[in-house]
Amino acid sequence: MAKQAVQLTKKNRTKFRFQKLKMCKKCNRYSVLKDHHCPTCGSTFVELDSLIKSIVRNKLFNEACLILILVCIGIVGAPTVKTLYYSLIAGLVFCLLYVVLTFFYFKSENFIQLKLLLRSDLSKIKSGIHYDTVLAEEEARDNMLSMAYEKYREIGDFILNDAIKLRQVKLLNDMILRSDMELEIEGLVPSGYDPDFVTYTLEAIKINRSLVTKKCIGYFVQFKEEVIRDFGMDSLITVAGTALRMKLYIMEFSEFIEEYLDYFPKERVLRLCSILHANPDINWGSLGDKTKSLVSVKYNYDPDFKRFVS
Repeated sequence: MAKQAVQLTKKNRTKFRFQKLKMCKKCNRYSVLKDHHCPTCGSTFVELDSLIKSIVRNKLFNEACLILILVCIGIVGAPTVKTLYYSLIAGLVFCLLYVVLTFFYFKSENFIQLKLLLRSDLSKIKSGIHYDTVLAEEEARDNMLSMAYEKYREIGDFILNDAIKLRQVKLLNDMILRSDMELEIEGLVPSGYDPDFVTYTLEAIKINRSLVTKKCIGYFVQFKEEVIRDFGMDSLITVAGTALRMKLYIMEFSEFIEEYLDYFPKERVLRLCSILHANPDINWGSLGDKTKSLVSVKYNYDPDFKRFVS
């Protein structure tokens, strides 16, 4: 099947994972998708933050009403005018202290109510996300790749498991990847070897090397034999070359880089030499020795390497 040209929207980013959750009050169904309206009944979803604040406000209102009722009972039941004044003053002071304490502990109360809600509605949340997955599966079957991928992407930000990651990868492999797309590799790294993930990663590297992170390089190191078997050594040479993007990656994966150093193109070797030369205080070990040897043999008369040749 020919790859499909698609247009992807930006990911819905939140500070905390739970902030992706929202609920349809009519259906009592949770969702993590970007939809503003419930696909079942059409009602507007309520963000979890707003839902928690509403619960806390109702709780505080009920408590405030209870305090006022107690104060009124104290005033009505006062046997003397003096006692009535005492009851009124005590009630006002208590209300004032309650307001002040509520102001200071409002965030804590929000957090407490959030935990209670997540615990009590855990089965509803699971059911809602399962329904989100069903919607994504239907769109994938109908070849609506971008819509299906975006749904899986939002679900994958909330549920971290290989099944969701690999569904995203398979959809991405059916798309024409472009530099203007909001691509990622870090969040799609599976726990086991998967050829589809390797295929996607090698394609994404061609578009943007900065997508390759420590976790991604570690994956190729861990499954080196499988990658060579299915994709050949050139794929590992490419990944090892991207590790030269950062000094920390070179230090972390020096053995991996050294293994494929002889196969690097000139510009990669030049970058490695530049980093090693700029950090003479770091003990680069055998990688440093092999790099010097390679330059002296292969690039001894190349003017671009003149400053690295002793």
